[in-house]
Amino acid sequence: MLYDLKTITRWVEQLKDAVEAADASAAAKAAKQLSSRRVARELTGTDPVFIASILKDIEEVKAGRIAGYLPEPVAMAVLGSLGIEDASALLSVIPPDHALGLLQDMDEEQRKGLIERMDEAKRAEWEARRDYDAASAGAVMTTEFIVVTPDSTVDDALDAIASAPPEIEKSSYVYVVDDGGHPLGVASVRDLVRASRKATMDKVMIGNLLVARTNDKASDAARLLRNRRYAMLPIVNENGVLAGVLTLDDAADILARDVADQFSGMGGDTGDENFFTRPMGAVKRRLPWMAGNVFLNLIAVAVITGFEDTIAQVAILAAFLPMITDMGGNVGIQSLSVAIRSIALGEAQIRDYRKAAVKELVVGAVNGLALGILFGVIAFAMRGRLLLGLVAGTALGVNVIVAGVVGGCLPFLIKRLGKDPAMMTGPLLTTITDVTGVTIYLGLSTLFIMQLAA
Repeated sequence: MLYDLKTITRWVEQLKDAVEAADASAAAKAAKQLSSRRVARELTGTDPVFIASILKDIEEVKAGRIAGYLPEPVAMAVLGSLGIEDASALLSVIPPDHALGLLQDMDEEQRKGLIERMDEAKRAEWEARRDYDAASAGAVMTTEFIVVTPDSTVDDALDAIASAPPEIEKSSYVYVVDDGGHPLGVASVRDLVRASRKATMDKVMIGNLLVARTNDKASDAARLLRNRRYAMLPIVNENGVLAGVLTLDDAADILARDVADQFSGMGGDTGDENFFTRPMGAVKRRLPWMAGNVFLNLIAVAVITGFEDTIAQVAILAAFLPMITDMGGNVGIQSLSVAIRSIALGEAQIRDYRKAAVKELVVGAVNGLALGILFGVIAFAMRGRLLLGLVAGTALGVNVIVAGVVGGCLPFLIKRLGKDPAMMTGPLLTTITDVTGVTIYLGLSTLFIMQLAA
């Protein structure tokens, strides 16, 4: 059967209709025609009990992959809606890298009950992986992959690919290992097809093998895989034994989460909150951060208080303050977002801060000039006073330049200090831009107070 965009869209609509009608059988039928990731996306937000009933009507391996792609809180709720036997069976077919995360977040009693009902191989895998840090490559690696010995023939390798169980998500590469499991090389399926069937793997393989280690950060391994444009990256343990592989799909998910965490951190979110977090849980995560921001904003309040006499003499000055401070914050967030995203994706290194500063200085100068003139004209049009327009426009233009440079460079500085740029740059940026904008604006106003007050 040929699948085009219209066909896929039709199956998606049928899945949505079945979910809306609470028809588990029809939903399962439609789900079988779609990718596991797409099904998981469409089912997210649906009653976990209903999701569980759909998964029961789907072939085990695919049901496991769908459950693995569900957001963790949803997958946990689905498992919780099942009896202990069914939950253990579903957990057993969820891809190991996803299952490990679920098991690590369970309480000890629930985890023990599920593990006890797994087969011996699954229990052994959990025992081998449970001590990995959740952010490590070992925690996210897939342990199903194809290996052969160096004296195996190309025919043997192709037969291993054809005979591989469906749990092996990718068979783009065949790894060559010695008797101790240490990787010696790799061969792609394309290389195998082109080679002589009788050739041995030690003659066909590529010996320069790029690897990551189980205790490496998962985000670093994902960036390495993406930058090299491989389909999989082998992961070795502390003894150099091939322990798993990181697939390109998983690397994309890791990098997407990493960027999302970086951006959520800009607002003070710890990264633990998600769409499914209960309201009071969200309050506990957000309130301390916002309370801290109150004290940081007191710096700007203190600056404004210092110019109280100036504002008292020319009250209209206060009307333009929010525009100047808000514009600085908005511009700073733009440059900050680009910098954090570039650092998170590995596009920029700490040493690139000079390039960031030069770029943001040029961008800020152009934007500052344009926005300053625009705001100056608006201020003049509103009050009919040229000097007021010049003061307001100059303050806004300079603040835009400062905000751009600070927002573009601050993440590099904080990263250099070994801190999390996402968690620290947001509050520092807003405080700096507020203080800068207020100081320049009210400082210039004080210099020309006699003319402004006339």
